[in-house]
Amino acid sequence: MGKRKKPKLPDTKKERIAELEHELAEVIVLNERLQKQVEILREKLEEMERSGRRQVRPFGRRELVGQRKKPGRKKGQGKFVRRAKPKPGEVKKTEEVKLHGCPECGGKVNDVRKHEQYEVDIPPVKPEWTRYVSYSGYCRECRKQVYSRHPHQVTPMRGAVGEVVIGPRAKALASNMNHRLGASYAKVSEVMNDAFGLQVERSSWCRADQRMAETTRPVYEKLVDVVRQCNVVHADETSWCIDTLLAWLWVFTNQEVTVYAIRDNRSSDVVLEILGEEFRSILASDCMGSYDNRRLQDWLKQKCVSHLLKDLKNMQENKSGRALHFARQLTSLLQEALQLKKDKPGLDPPTFLQRSQNLETRLDALIGSHRRLTNPDNARFAKRLRKHRLHLLRFLYVDDLEPTNNQAERMLRPAVITRKTNGCNRSRHGADTHAILASILATCRQHSVPILDYMIQLQYSHGNSPIPVRNPHINSASPPT
Repeated sequence: MGKRKKPKLPDTKKERIAELEHELAEVIVLNERLQKQVEILREKLEEMERSGRRQVRPFGRRELVGQRKKPGRKKGQGKFVRRAKPKPGEVKKTEEVKLHGCPECGGKVNDVRKHEQYEVDIPPVKPEWTRYVSYSGYCRECRKQVYSRHPHQVTPMRGAVGEVVIGPRAKALASNMNHRLGASYAKVSEVMNDAFGLQVERSSWCRADQRMAETTRPVYEKLVDVVRQCNVVHADETSWCIDTLLAWLWVFTNQEVTVYAIRDNRSSDVVLEILGEEFRSILASDCMGSYDNRRLQDWLKQKCVSHLLKDLKNMQENKSGRALHFARQLTSLLQEALQLKKDKPGLDPPTFLQRSQNLETRLDALIGSHRRLTNPDNARFAKRLRKHRLHLLRFLYVDDLEPTNNQAERMLRPAVITRKTNGCNRSRHGADTHAILASILATCRQHSVPILDYMIQLQYSHGNSPIPVRNPHINSASPPT
């Protein structure tokens, strides 16, 4: 008998089998890819669990490998400054030690040379008491009780409470330690007692700061006016507490001035309150919705490129395959824009214009609405960039505009330290006190103004001293559109 021939399958069955085989191959490839991702996520989870149990060294060497920067300055940055020797007449004491023999064996010493070393130290400081004698009486015309007052008498004499008060220098030092350096009032009391023998309770320092804030409030209001006139303002915020209620500490700053504000909300109302509705300069910030309210839609802005690069880096770590291309292309484009900003002073205008237009065109092509992005994270990020498209590369065309919001973040660091060490504020009055004094102290530091001398002068003048800002404007030119 001959072999029985296999029945021929219809063409539709062959096509169906081919489709199933193709789908099976795709499922196998997808399964292998998912297994790799599961292994990666399992390793990360185990590492997080180990780091969570580690309490002695939460930032051990293993976690910092590959992240630690090379110590020291980069080549060409900064300059070496030798500590200056004392000026003539400043040396009050000289100690000379002769070398009569070897200190080890007592033998004679040849080629004796003379060496000099200067030591600078703080002399013992004791509190200085000043006795003010004033007089009071009743005016015959207005029938009011009036007092005489010395120009350096910062606190009026009123009853037993005003009989012994804290002097202006001690108040200035305590305010600087608390509101700029982040030391609590308890630690301020310890330092004052240990270093100067000044025994004052922490509640007294708190009340002294509140009185000083009321005195210096006009200076704070002038700083707010200066911020409104600056051509570039960096803004940021961090969480805060007033008693047990959640609040927010805002900072509005640039190279010239810094203003803090503590409010109960995180909305655009705070931006309009500090900068004013007529603000016509450039606002540099992150992509938080408060800075993109419809009331601010006509403002000139610059979104922080550093925040965008950080988000793109996180996307690259969690993506694979074709989904990686979008994040890599955007990262490369933004890094080229940062490099073009650095190279701009050495480029002629036509070359700079050509390179900047090339970046603009590539960015439009990458995030255009016509482009189909299958990955949902990439699609959301492209939509986010389209929303802020006009505010992404403005830093290329404004010389004094930085591409990042690092200025605001640097000025927030002292506030974060204060939050962690002091526990924020217990009342609205205390929050206003911190905002006022921290703004004045930070601005003094920006201009290298002697903080203690300035705060003492503010107390003597009862808040009528000039603000510690030498140049209220970043530049005289109007910001570009």
